[in-house]
Amino acid sequence: MKKIFTFILLLCFVTLPYTSIFAKNLEKCGDFTIEELALKLENHSLLVYRKGQISFQDERGIKPLLIQIKKKGLKNAVAVDKVIGKAAALLMVYGKVKQVHTNIIAKDAISVFEKYKVEYSYNEVVDHIQNDNKDGLCPMEQKVLNIDSPKKAYKIFTKKK
Repeated sequence: MKKIFTFILLLCFVTLPYTSIFAKNLEKCGDFTIEELALKLENHSLLVYRKGQISFQDERGIKPLLIQIKKKGLKNAVAVDKVIGKAAALLMVYGKVKQVHTNIIAKDAISVFEKYKVEYSYNEVVDHIQNDNKDGLCPMEQKVLNIDSPKKAYKIFTKKK
């Protein structure tokens, strides 16, 4: 009996950090769980899992998302990113991502995912994504502060009119 209780307690402890209103839908992603994909992220900034294949991007900020959208898109993919703010969330929605997991998510990003019905999970919520100096809002977040359209956000970041 004690072993069963310990196992249940351990199971709850392991799954607790992955919080989301959609968490029940994020259990399996093809051959992997969200937890397994998050572990594969390691030293990369973005992991995209689609159709049984994993690809990585290593650039900083939103650049990995822009590269991925331009190269292969995100349609029906699972994306695992280290930090997601509103700018990244709008780009993910623009790319038609299916599911998202992140270590750190901004409240504005949660609002975007909920509005566009993207399944998401996270480890920690923050009010806003800060700049590198930690003395203000991230420049990418400033650009989309009053933007709610994924298409407009994509145009802003790709400078398309």
